[in-house]
Amino acid sequence: MSEKPNESKSLFTEWLEKLQQESWQLELLISGFALFGIYSSRVLIKDLSFYIENNISGELNALAFLILFIIKSGWIIFFVNLIIHVILRGLWIGAIGLRYVSQEIDYDGLNYSEVFTNYLKKKVGSYDDFIEKLEKICSVIFAFTFLLFALFVSLVFFTIPIILVRIVLETFLDSLELNMIVGFFAIFYSGLGFLVFIDLVTLGGFKRIKDQSISKIYLYIYRFYSFVTLSNFYRPLLFNFIDNSYTKKLFYLSIPYIFFIISGNAFFENTFNPFMPDEKTLRKGGLILEDGKYDDLRLTKLQEYPNEERKMVKTHLPKISLEHYHIKDKFSSVFYRIDKDVIDILEKSNKAKPYKSRGLSFALFGNDYENDKKYSQIEKQKGDALAKLYISRRTLEKASKKNKVDSINILIEKTANKYDALLSNNKKQKAEKTLNLIKEQYELSIADQIVKYENCFFYYHPHYNEQGIKCIFATDSLKSGSHLVKIKFLEFAKMPDNSFELSKDSISLPILKY
Repeated sequence: MSEKPNESKSLFTEWLEKLQQESWQLELLISGFALFGIYSSRVLIKDLSFYIENNISGELNALAFLILFIIKSGWIIFFVNLIIHVILRGLWIGAIGLRYVSQEIDYDGLNYSEVFTNYLKKKVGSYDDFIEKLEKICSVIFAFTFLLFALFVSLVFFTIPIILVRIVLETFLDSLELNMIVGFFAIFYSGLGFLVFIDLVTLGGFKRIKDQSISKIYLYIYRFYSFVTLSNFYRPLLFNFIDNSYTKKLFYLSIPYIFFIISGNAFFENTFNPFMPDEKTLRKGGLILEDGKYDDLRLTKLQEYPNEERKMVKTHLPKISLEHYHIKDKFSSVFYRIDKDVIDILEKSNKAKPYKSRGLSFALFGNDYENDKKYSQIEKQKGDALAKLYISRRTLEKASKKNKVDSINILIEKTANKYDALLSNNKKQKAEKTLNLIKEQYELSIADQIVKYENCFFYYHPHYNEQGIKCIFATDSLKSGSHLVKIKFLEFAKMPDNSFELSKDSISLPILKY
């Protein structure tokens, strides 16, 4: 005989109540594993950050950094909250262990004055009440951690439609029209979203409106933003938080907590040395020695850290990196990283033709050399020449003229090799032209004397496989002592009207010649 629905529900409720009493064991187990996994994931997050900066561009860049932002902020939320949870749960276990030995607090046995005894009885209370408070806090913090992360993800996902609209429209519109349309959309979209946010912080203020027409209109808005922000997935957890006076206080704390995580670094600054000039001024004057801008100093610095920590202390490779600070040989080199500015300059100069279309493309069809007319022309000539020879070979094969077939096979091979050589030469010329165009964006001088490069090569820097060019220059004519290397480079400067203009900037890096 099957159980009745009410009996089944009662058994399930009874099982849940029993389980929640023993849930602290699961909480500690999960928190321990989670903390270990979260702490170990630091290197993976660092790898992802390097990968996005060096390999993702175009329309995917904003989305990739948004995902990285979610991961980094989520890491902070879980790490901080779970450490607090483990500490408090450990305190709770210790408090229970102490109760086994010492039972309740004997205020009268402390032999304090009546004033202090009454005060402590009122303010501190019983020991069992203290254990119960700890139990409540620990149980709530564990759930609060996941609710915090869910609310944070919703906040970030809220911005995705604006980014997607911009990505779709920038293909069809110029910058002025694009900014206007996206601006209007962002105001309208954010305005409606703000209503849902007000409803959230007022714990359902709009849901309490009794007017049916207003409720129906708001229901459509509410459902739309629930879909966009994925709030449907954690709504039972949210409503269970706000229907209790104890947990409701924590919910109100979650909103400033999230904003503090997002922008906390912008609110506080710790200045140890008030006489230290800003780094930009120091770089321009060559008055600062930065390990990150020299390959030899960077490696020396990393050796100071244990193996597992070296990747964590790595910083993103700068735009310009000298091979040596301590120069002992006759030659040294400089690495120019190909960043967004360099690519934008190449695209806008109309002097360099890209090998592939920028950003996301469908790899199965390939897009190599799609904009190179000369390359396409040579390929067409190759195809036409070989097609004629193939037709001639089929004719000779039908006529069973084996000697002539062998001759035409040799001709086919020679023709293919000839055009392959032309295509290879075209690739080489194009690569050399691109290399020179990148090189022209930089000017290196030592002691106000412009330095000519011995040679330049495309190069993948071993720091994290960053793409760029490496240029070698002679140092044998330098006298022993300290010198200043000044490097001028092109970049896009943002103008007051939000447009970008090409401008020159420079940095100065000291070197020491032995």
